[in-house]
Amino acid sequence: MNGDLMLATACEVAVKIGARAVVSFVEPAPVLADVPDIPIIRVQELQLDVLKDLTMHDILEVSERHMLDAAVHLYLRRSLESGLVVGVFPYAVIIYDIEEGKNFINLKDFSDIVPREVLHAALTLALEIGVEGREGRSIGTAFIIGDPEEIFRHSHQAILNPYQGQPPALRDIKNRDNWESVKEFAQLDGVFVIDKNGEVRAAGRYLDVTGRGISLPGGLGGRHRATASITHEIPAIGITVSESGGMVRIFREGNCKIGIRSDIRVRSDG
Repeated sequence: MNGDLMLATACEVAVKIGARAVVSFVEPAPVLADVPDIPIIRVQELQLDVLKDLTMHDILEVSERHMLDAAVHLYLRRSLESGLVVGVFPYAVIIYDIEEGKNFINLKDFSDIVPREVLHAALTLALEIGVEGREGRSIGTAFIIGDPEEIFRHSHQAILNPYQGQPPALRDIKNRDNWESVKEFAQLDGVFVIDKNGEVRAAGRYLDVTGRGISLPGGLGGRHRATASITHEIPAIGITVSESGGMVRIFREGNCKIGIRSDIRVRSDG
């Protein structure tokens, strides 16, 4: 069944069940005039050719995983918190509950340390850094969010702090107008320090932690270990962006609590 027919079928299902959106993993993704008020959201940058060699059970399992990744991005980037979406793949159409993505990344689990809106902004910005990189190359960075004075006691400034003396309005990570400067400074060595109000207090900060007692999966480097370590030593939330692969991870109490793929790119076609 070709992509056009699969997409048309998914749109018919979406209308019947009152879905919030159609999430398309097939090419092409045209604007369909007969789907009122239901956006078609195109997911880019996924290699799905492998599906043709799998059994139907495996196809559904892989498709459900991709839908979870897409639901997380819909929750973070488009504020879709409830309802159904219809996912369309080359070999399957799936009805998916957005709550699964929301529950996977429940920001309330961290709100005793960081307000939800601050974590939401930092996480969404981290995903953009993971996708876009800077000047055509991938970059890695980390955000440490908590009591800045306590974070400063466990770190030192490696370069001149570009946020020193800046007015609060220009340091507010909740304001998207400030994200370009953060992306620019993300190329520097070291981490960002963000307070509980969402103000970036420092960039280019090195963490003075030992990493003792921290157990991380293989393949994670010094930035991840240092981030995990400081969240183990003090009440703070750490967000890392991997230079290789752009994976975004959230750390708390020395552990990686959530991992999110940044290569899910969503855009509306309708």
